Amino acid sequence: MIAQAGLLAWLLSAVIIDGALRDTLWPALIALLAVWLLRAGLTGWRGRVTASASQHVRHTLRGRLFDALSAAGPAHVRALGSGTLSTHLVEQIDQLDAYYARYLPHTAMAMAVPMAIVVAVFTQDLLAGGLLLLTAPLIPIFMILIGFGAQSLAAEQQSALSRLSGLFHDRLRGLDTLRRFGAEAPQRARLANLSDDFRVRTMTVLRVAFLSSAVLEFFSAVAIATLAIYIGLGLLNMIGFGGADSLTLFKGLFILVLAPEFFNPMRTLASHWHDRAAALAAAEQLQTVLATPAARAEPKRPTTLARRNHSSGLRVVLSGVRHQRRQHWVLNGIDLTLEPGEKVLIRGVSGSGKSTLLSVVAGFLTADEGRVELDGRSIDDHSRAQLAVLRGHMGQHSLMQPGTLETNLRFGDDQASAVDLHRAIDRAGLRPWIDRLPAGLATVIGQDGLGMSGGQLRRLALARMLLRPRPLWLLDEPTASLDADSEQALWAQLRSASMDQPATQLCVSHSPLALAWADRVWALTNGRLEPDDTHD
Repeated sequence: MIAQAGLLAWLLSAVIIDGALRDTLWPALIALLAVWLLRAGLTGWRGRVTASASQHVRHTLRGRLFDALSAAGPAHVRALGSGTLSTHLVEQIDQLDAYYARYLPHTAMAMAVPMAIVVAVFTQDLLAGGLLLLTAPLIPIFMILIGFGAQSLAAEQQSALSRLSGLFHDRLRGLDTLRRFGAEAPQRARLANLSDDFRVRTMTVLRVAFLSSAVLEFFSAVAIATLAIYIGLGLLNMIGFGGADSLTLFKGLFILVLAPEFFNPMRTLASHWHDRAAALAAAEQLQTVLATPAARAEPKRPTTLARRNHSSGLRVVLSGVRHQRRQHWVLNGIDLTLEPGEKVLIRGVSGSGKSTLLSVVAGFLTADEGRVELDGRSIDDHSRAQLAVLRGHMGQHSLMQPGTLETNLRFGDDQASAVDLHRAIDRAGLRPWIDRLPAGLATVIGQDGLGMSGGQLRRLALARMLLRPRPLWLLDEPTASLDADSEQALWAQLRSASMDQPATQLCVSHSPLALAWADRVWALTNGRLEPDDTHD
């Protein structure tokens, strides 16, 4: 930048003042072209480096978020909501791109470039260098003052975005239910209000960003104009103070060409100041996710799984299990023993803690008090990988990804043989349906099982659980929202599958058909288990 200004000033001075001929200017013109090419190359290289760094940071952070959410467990993810979760993992991480790719590099440039230009200008004129040095602090001061308000507004905007995303995703998933109850209009109005609120907050953030840019443009324009007036009057010999007497066309042009470049990095940084505010607001919410405590601490020395045959299931013992949520004991002294191969049903009103109890047994949550034992060993002595081998989980909304039926059945288990795969299909009762499909297991389904009925989705989840035999089954409302015929067929299929592949089974369900399936039934009331008298 400084070399470019010097060459331009020398060329103009040589032509205008010294009357230099074209043949004598070729070396300087070639040097100027080389400087322009070098500057363009450095600018492009800088863009590539900063974009690569930003991509690396976001990729690493997204991995850390996935690790934190995995450690927090399905119970926390379910409470967080899919809409808010997707906002964290997609929009808010992507908002850090402008911070790392533009704001941070321009912060370094705003410190280095003006300092180098001030030194270069001081070598030509002390007063001109002093003027630049005097006006330089004004821009950062106003950036900081305006930035405080912009960051607060950006934080409110991020909170509004998370609320809107979560609500929209939840309402989209429950669209069929809303239509059945004729509740589309109120929800549409609520979404419209939240969208309008988000629009107002976004425009407020942009208004502050444009205001900051206007203020900085004003101060830089005044400073450059003052410098131009001083140089012009000095060249006309109308002032004699400072170094005006020694000003030449070369010096004046050199200083004037560098003056806009002196303010340009700070003006560019100011235009990205709202990127900083948005990134800090997003990072604050991402930090909350990263700071989420793990559902259960991984043992430093995991127990060695006993080399016994779990052909009849695990023995599960809960002793004095207590768990608190929002200052309320959801589980308040649970004592329960499940013998190998036993089928136990837990009933209770919604919100009584049934799913929480299931999450504690699964290892998704850690009990605040009490002990959970699997075959005589504390669940806290098992790693997450070991628990995944011991228990199978089937809930209301099993995860199904866009892809083939075989991909969703295997779900990352590429070691299972084709024989095991077809055996699981037969046990889950999927064979008649799959045989009718033209593509068979190569049939492609959409997100969350789009293209399949509720009963088919539950059987697919059951087949996935049966693909790798596990001695403990945890069933969370496995027949919820199914019609009567599909529900009856699924309970029969569960009973048949447990006979072919014995396992200890713990189920929570409101279904009356579950009573005939269970060996024992307990009612969960006020955080305690009591025998259910309705079960014969």
